[in-house]
Amino acid sequence: MLQKTTTRPPKAEDERRLTTPVIQRMADVAPATFNDEDLSFDVVWTTGATVRRFDWYHDEYVDETLSTDPAHVRLGRLNGGAPLLNTHAHYDLANVIGSIVPGSVELGDAGGTARVRLADTEDVAIIAAKVKAGHIRNISVGYVVHRFQEIVVPGERRSLLAVDWEPWEISLVPIPADPGAQIRDNSANSQAVPCTIISRSTEQSQTHKDDIAMPNNYGHTGPESDQMRATDAPASVSTSIPDMGRRSQENQLTEQTEMAASCVTVAAIRAACRNAGLTADNAMDIIERHENTALDHTALMAEIGRRFAERDTPAQTVSRVSVTRDEAVTRRSAMTDAILCRMAPASNTITDAARDYRGMSLMRLAEETLLRENVRVRGMSPVELAERALHSSSDFPNILSNVLNKRLRQAYEESQPSYRLWARRAPNAPDFKPIDVVQMSAMPDLLRTNEAGEFKYGTASDGKISYSVLTYGRILGVTRQTLVNDDLRALDRLTTGYAAAAARLENRTVYAQLAGSGTYGGGDLFTTQNGNLAESGTTINATTLGAGRAALRKQKGLQKEELNIAPRYLIVPTDLEQLSYQFTSTQFVPAKATDVNEFRAGGRTALEPIVEAVLDGHSDKAWYLAADSAQVDTIEYAYLDGAEGVQLSSRIGFNVDGVEFKASLDFAAAAIDHRGFWKNPGA
Repeated sequence: MLQKTTTRPPKAEDERRLTTPVIQRMADVAPATFNDEDLSFDVVWTTGATVRRFDWYHDEYVDETLSTDPAHVRLGRLNGGAPLLNTHAHYDLANVIGSIVPGSVELGDAGGTARVRLADTEDVAIIAAKVKAGHIRNISVGYVVHRFQEIVVPGERRSLLAVDWEPWEISLVPIPADPGAQIRDNSANSQAVPCTIISRSTEQSQTHKDDIAMPNNYGHTGPESDQMRATDAPASVSTSIPDMGRRSQENQLTEQTEMAASCVTVAAIRAACRNAGLTADNAMDIIERHENTALDHTALMAEIGRRFAERDTPAQTVSRVSVTRDEAVTRRSAMTDAILCRMAPASNTITDAARDYRGMSLMRLAEETLLRENVRVRGMSPVELAERALHSSSDFPNILSNVLNKRLRQAYEESQPSYRLWARRAPNAPDFKPIDVVQMSAMPDLLRTNEAGEFKYGTASDGKISYSVLTYGRILGVTRQTLVNDDLRALDRLTTGYAAAAARLENRTVYAQLAGSGTYGGGDLFTTQNGNLAESGTTINATTLGAGRAALRKQKGLQKEELNIAPRYLIVPTDLEQLSYQFTSTQFVPAKATDVNEFRAGGRTALEPIVEAVLDGHSDKAWYLAADSAQVDTIEYAYLDGAEGVQLSSRIGFNVDGVEFKASLDFAAAAIDHRGFWKNPGA
C-alpha cells in the first residue's frame, strides 16, 4: 500500500555529523535458486522497509528508512566480492562461509538482490545442505550510513531517511530475536563510520514511501504494527542502533557549551547510576532533579560521586579471570594427539586441534617443529632432518616423549593382572624406607565385675611385618631410522611390550608371596602350626572345599579370639581351571538335595575362581582359598608415591643414535597375615 503525508515546505534545515556503527537488517534466501555445482543461490538483501529503531542519544524511537535509489547506495564493496558471514561474526576467519558473486548485486523495483556462493569445505557443507533444504531462509545485511535526512513532523515520530549508505557484508542468520528489544553495540570491536544528518523542521512536508511486500516475520514477539511502519516487507530486524553521541570536531568548539546540558539524558543518568552501583531510588532522585534544573555532565558526575560516598554498601564489581594457553603448548598437545590416533586409533579420539596434523608422518611433524623454531630445513635429507629434530631445542623430542608416555600408560591400564582381584592395595610409600605394617589383635574380653569390685586392665597384642619398595626398569631407544621409516607400529610394540612386562612383574611379585617359600617374616606362609595347610593333598571337590572353609572359620586372633573367616576366592593354576569352574558355576544341577554345591555363585559360601599361569611355575596341583582382604589382612602391594605404575623418562641418546627412554617401576608386595589363606597341596 502507499503511505503519503502532505505538509508545507520545510522551514529550516541544518546538518550535523556523528558516527554510526555497522547496522544489520533481515532479508530473504531463495532456496529454489540453489545451484549444486557451485553452491550458489540468490538472495534479496534489502527492500528499504521502514523500521522503528531507538535513538539512545535522544532517548526516543525513530523511523529509519533505507533509500533504494541506486544513486543513494554504495555497491562497491558488495560487487567487489564482499564476504558471506555466519551471523555477522567478523572476528574469526572461520566465520567466512562464502562470498558474494562479483557483479551480481543489483537494485531494482524488488529491492536489492545478489547471488552468493558458499565455500566448498567440510565446515560449510552442513550449512549448504540446510540452505538447499530450505531450513535456513534468513539473510541479514550489515551496512553503515554515511548520510541521513532527518524529517521532524509535529505530533509524529521523527524519521531518518538514509540517502547515502553502504552495505558491507551479507550474513546467514537463524530466526531473529524480537526487533522491538534492540540495544546498540558500543563494544570495543564495533566499527563506526562518520555520518551526516540533515535535519529538517517542518509543519508539513511531502514524503513518499513505496509499496513494499513483507512476509511473516518469525522473530517478532509483539504486534508487527508496533515494530514497522511498512507492511509486507521481507525484512526482520537484527541491528545495532546508530550512536548519536558525538559531534564533529569542526562544530565541537562552538557547540560545546549548549550541548553540555542536552547530552545528559534519562538513559545516561540511569546508566551512570547503575555503573556506580547506586540504587534505583537514587537514580529516580537525580532524574527528578534533572527535570527541574538541567544537569550538565560535570554536575551529574558530582552528584553521583556524592551519593556514592554516602552509600553503606560497596559498589557492585565484576571480576573476570582470563586463562590463556601458550600456543606452543597447544601445538605440542595437538601433535601428540595426532600421533596417538595413528598409533592406536581404537584407544584414542582425534581432537579438533589434532586434525591439522593427523595426516603428517613423523618426518613431516619433525620438519614442522623445526620450522616453528625458525630452522631452515630446505635441502635437508630425511636423515639430516631426523638428527636435527632429535638433537636440537625443537619440541619434537618432547612430543615423542609425551606420545610414548601416554601410550605406555594406556597399555598399562589395559593390562589387568589377576592379583588385583583379590590382593589389597596399600597406601603409597613416601620413600624407599621399610614399611612397617602393625597387626593389632582384637580387644580383650570383658570380665565380670562383682559388687564393689574393681575393673581390671586389659592389653592388646600386636605383631609387625616390614617390606620395602624396590625399583625395576629397562632402557629402550628410538633411533633416527624409526623416524625416517615412520614406523609407528614399532613404537607401539615397544610401549605395549614394556607395559605388559611391568604388569607381569607385579603379578609374579604378588604370587611369589603366596606360593613361594620364606616369604612370611622369613618363614613359610602355610604351615600346620598356622592352621592353614591341609594335612594331605587332595583334588578340588565339595568335601575338600568344606574342609578349607572350616579351617578358615577356626582361625584365632592374637588374643586367641575367634575370627570366623569365610573364604571368598578359589585361586588355582591353569591345570585346575576346568575343575574350579565346575564347583563354582551356577550351571551345576544336583541330582538330589544332598548334592547341592554351596560354593557356586549365589550359594551360601560363594567362591570366585581365579586362574593364574604364574602358579604353574610353583606347583600345577596346589590350590588356595583366600578371604576378602576387607575382612582380614592377606597380601598387600604398594607403589612409590608419585610414581604409581610404570613410568617413562627420556634423554637425547649418546650410545643410541636417537632418543633413549627409560621405563621404570617402583613396586613392592608382602604377605601380612596367614589367617586369611588356606592351601591344599593337591593330588
